Amino acid sequence: MSLETHDDIDFEEIFNAYKEPVEKSPKIDVILEHYLTLVSELKKDLHDLRDDFSLHQKSEDTLSNSLEEFLSIQKLSSVVSKDLEIPQIADHLKNVTAKLIPIVDSELFIFEDNEFRAIGSKTSRDLSLILSCAREEGIINWLWEEKHPMIVPLSDFLIYKKLKRKKGNVILVPLLEEREGLGVYILVTAKDQSNFSIRDLELLNVLVQQTVLAIQVRRLKVKERQQRDQLIQFQKRFMKLLRLATVGELAGGFAHEINNPLQIIMGNIQMARMGQRLEESLDILDKQTERIANIVRGLLNMVRQNNDSVNQYIEINPLIVNTLNLVRGQIEKRKIEISMELENKLPVVQCSSIFFQQILLNFILHAKMQIGHSGKINIKTSGEGREWIQIEISDSGIPMPSEYIEKIMDPFSDLENSTEVNLGLTVSVEMVRELGGDISIQSRKNSGNQIVMRIPVRPVQAESGERRTASTG
Repeated sequence: MSLETHDDIDFEEIFNAYKEPVEKSPKIDVILEHYLTLVSELKKDLHDLRDDFSLHQKSEDTLSNSLEEFLSIQKLSSVVSKDLEIPQIADHLKNVTAKLIPIVDSELFIFEDNEFRAIGSKTSRDLSLILSCAREEGIINWLWEEKHPMIVPLSDFLIYKKLKRKKGNVILVPLLEEREGLGVYILVTAKDQSNFSIRDLELLNVLVQQTVLAIQVRRLKVKERQQRDQLIQFQKRFMKLLRLATVGELAGGFAHEINNPLQIIMGNIQMARMGQRLEESLDILDKQTERIANIVRGLLNMVRQNNDSVNQYIEINPLIVNTLNLVRGQIEKRKIEISMELENKLPVVQCSSIFFQQILLNFILHAKMQIGHSGKINIKTSGEGREWIQIEISDSGIPMPSEYIEKIMDPFSDLENSTEVNLGLTVSVEMVRELGGDISIQSRKNSGNQIVMRIPVRPVQAESGERRTASTG
């Protein structure tokens, strides 16, 4: 709004008129009337300006309040992404609420097993009495059904005389999980009931439902950890059973492996008794008994609990050779040729030797099964700098179908129809991932199967949900 300047007034004329006697200044009445009109217009303009200023101030206050409410909701929303205990979540709700409403006392109550449990460690007697009374009078059920908060004066409760505080109002806000009641948020405030707006109660409702979301996320995380722990325990038990099953499968091969050195020992004992090549026979006896001891030691290691520390440093190439020695007899018995291409000077790996030997055995025995009779198994090692070691196990056996490989690579795929061999390979794949490594299984027509493992030199945590490759040709 603009003010008129009234440039048509001649102020010098007004001044001269005042210098003359009144009876000689006939224009004075006109000038005064004009002046009074100007003053009246100025007053009107001033009044309009004050109204405009008041309106702008109200808009500014509303914007400020809206911004504060938005920041409160945003602050509480951030709690959802944090891994907080439920009492910490409740504390965040109380702190945010206290910035919006003058709170005398407050507590969050969760409904579990048909009982209400206070989240805070120190809940006032007044709040416990109010909760009990509200439940008995059906107020809590009404809150859950109507899905919005309510304000009740302290004096309206039947237990009013038992309350320590006599003045104020109680705000009850429902906690809802989908359509079920999860609990109630109770606040005592000195703010007059008439000063609360619908907007205030709606904001409280939003804040409390944000809290419900944070509690749900927390419970899901706890449940996920419990399931992961159970899965680890199941895997350990399954690993033990798998080792025992592997020992049973290796039994025939062990008998063959032990029989050969026993025959050599018996022959050299006869030679020694005849007094022939005594020193040479003793050397042979020593080597063959050591060979038997190694075979038996390998068998014992297979049935022991996996107590090897992950901090054990192992050399991959000797471990592969020792593992092959456990099954060489039964593999060669099927006229399967074994070849190795082991790169020299590979870095040592920080890993459990028994754990890794089980992985190798499962893959080697599966290669033997795919070949059946007459074929080739090749094991190749190579280094990728000083950080990774790659192991390839190739066989000339029957190519694995793509759906079979998919089951192996995904432990949660159709477990009910999985075979023992399928489960053994699936567990081995997961064991490689547990080491922080990755694995691919390739199957091509007329060229057999190839399993490629990449193992980190130092243990790293595998990313959850990460998928490794599986391909068929």
